[in-house]
Amino acid sequence: MEEERTDPAPNDHLTQLRLDWPGYSIGKVWTAVNSGPDQCRYIAIRGEVVLSAWTAAGLDQEIRREEG
Repeated sequence: MEEERTDPAPNDHLTQLRLDWPGYSIGKVWTAVNSGPDQCRYIAIRGEVVLSAWTAAGLDQEIRREEG
């Protein structure tokens, strides 16, 4: 019988990104929004390169694009 897969918790996304891309400093930035829910943006920094995305998957894509 196959195990059901679930999406990892948000912290697991960060852990996975950090494992996949050890050359980058990776984290999340939260922005408070008065008229709605707070927003989170994932960021990756390496030297003078700063990448960001709304999701962990999006950040992974941005890093892959940067790495060529």
